[in-house]
Amino acid sequence: MSGFKVRSIFAYTLLLIFLLSACLAFAAQPPTVAQLAELTPSDSTSNDWFGYSLAVSENVVVVGAFDMNTEQYGSVYVYVKPATGWANMTQVAKLTSSDNGQGFGTSVAISGNTIVVGAANTSNFARPASSPGAVYVFVEPSAGWTDMTETAKLTASDGQAGDALGNSVAISKNIIAAGAFFASDKSGNSFAGKAYVFVRPANGWAGNLTQTAELTASDSQLLNYMGASIGISGNTVVAGSYGHNNFEGVAYVFVAPSSGWTNMTQTAELSASDGKGSADFGFSTAIQVETIVVGAVNALGGKGAAYVFAKPSSGWTSMTETAELHAANATSGDSFGQSVAISGNTVMIGAPSANAGGHSFQGAAYVFLRPRGGWSNPAHGSELVSSDGQSNDGFGLSVGIGNLVFVAGAIRGVTPGVAYVFGP
Repeated sequence: MSGFKVRSIFAYTLLLIFLLSACLAFAAQPPTVAQLAELTPSDSTSNDWFGYSLAVSENVVVVGAFDMNTEQYGSVYVYVKPATGWANMTQVAKLTSSDNGQGFGTSVAISGNTIVVGAANTSNFARPASSPGAVYVFVEPSAGWTDMTETAKLTASDGQAGDALGNSVAISKNIIAAGAFFASDKSGNSFAGKAYVFVRPANGWAGNLTQTAELTASDSQLLNYMGASIGISGNTVVAGSYGHNNFEGVAYVFVAPSSGWTNMTQTAELSASDGKGSADFGFSTAIQVETIVVGAVNALGGKGAAYVFAKPSSGWTSMTETAELHAANATSGDSFGQSVAISGNTVMIGAPSANAGGHSFQGAAYVFLRPRGGWSNPAHGSELVSSDGQSNDGFGLSVGIGNLVFVAGAIRGVTPGVAYVFGP
């Protein structure tokens, strides 16, 4: 009997271990989602690159349409979830700049009732940049979103033509961060890059405003491209710098002092443990509370990867990743990590050059769910592709997460673009 009891206890223990492992594995599985809707603009035209930029907040999706190779400025469209749920639809509002801001629509961000649009004014094939770039702020009217021009315009007090301010933008409640990745540093290094922080004045976003603080890298260098991507959450800004160290790339973390934002260099520097030249780490970034995600479009031999950093209990410090995310079916040139988004325990990664559905460069996006024990190295997440995808769609060039929906932009080459909404 004693031997039977021992074997029974042993078997029972094994069963418990198996069940626990199964639960943990289940908790790590990404959510199952399906395509719910296609968002398009009412004035869609070929070559407008609708879906070039994208942001999501609660029940609102913001989509930028701008092709820097053919347009001087673009447009931004706002979509609000109907009471009956997401369905194929055109915009409820179209946002434009009052002064035809060069590059308008390059980047977008949203927080609550405030939308931010970058107008980087980078050079295109036809003309050189004529200004430093700008950022436009739109505050939702009391009656709801409607066609409108900006509430406020943000610029850099030390901006120079070609700085490309607004190539990346982010907002967290009352604070806006914007990258100027072509700006020179104080030592004269070209394309070193900077980031700017703008704090909402007591009377709200209105008029023409300049920065509250200027963020720079202590190890700035030629072709650093700091601010190529940017994210903000609370008092923390993360700025991607994919050109650093022969395009190995880093991401700089800036934490506001207790007295508030001021001109400063980084608090911490994030890098990949397997980083190599030309990996382009920092091409995309996202942050939520204590988690940062950084995309590296040419890591892993050109397949691309995304790196997750969990804030240490002692605060942000220079470190390598907590977890590395990649696509199990990746091939070289997929551009996995060109876009990243995070919401709660979920990360979304775009791979706009991936082959899908038998179509070259159709693009795909991947959804990862944080394991119950914390971020580790899941092999890959759920793969999202469009139901009507075609070659050269660029699906996943932009991605966003909000309120249990996943949105991916597909600029669709020479045909009008689409933003796809996925959900449970």
